[in-house]
Amino acid sequence: MATVHEVNIEPLTDDAFAPFGQIISAKDRAPDFHTASDTRGWAVDFQSGTPLIMLLHTPYRGLSFSKLERHFNVTQTFLPMGGSPAVVAVAPADPGDGDQGPSPSDVRAFLLDGTKGYVLGRGVWHSLDRYALYPPATQWVIITDHETQQDLTAAYAGRGAMQLTQEVDCADRFGVTFALVL
Repeated sequence: MATVHEVNIEPLTDDAFAPFGQIISAKDRAPDFHTASDTRGWAVDFQSGTPLIMLLHTPYRGLSFSKLERHFNVTQTFLPMGGSPAVVAVAPADPGDGDQGPSPSDVRAFLLDGTKGYVLGRGVWHSLDRYALYPPATQWVIITDHETQQDLTAAYAGRGAMQLTQEVDCADRFGVTFALVL
């Protein structure tokens, strides 16, 4: 039987999330874009192949999980579209960890209150879903790439192994499941 590793949910701030990617929100610095009518914009560093935009609808199913994944060739962007606030779990990218996966003690969790989006850096470990805090569901727009999505779709359909993504089941690998704690 797997041990339950509790992960405290943290506020989503620029400093706390910096090791894993970027927050999409107004910044306390000069904007990257500014119009005469005072519209301002702050850019994010998005890297991918052919962009793909999808709506993700994730039903509420509790705050526990065992699987993490990382993508080698894309920075994925997530923008809130409504529904329940949610939580995402992340762990640092470590190109040297091979097939091992992150240590359970390196997993952190962030509250997604629906007021800002986020960008996951290349190779950052993350939960497969954004976990809704309450029913019925949470909805997010994801900007990813066609290549990674086709790779995942083929692997989930049993048509080969993942090439652009690595997934680890921590229950199998470490004997650990995660419980997200408010």
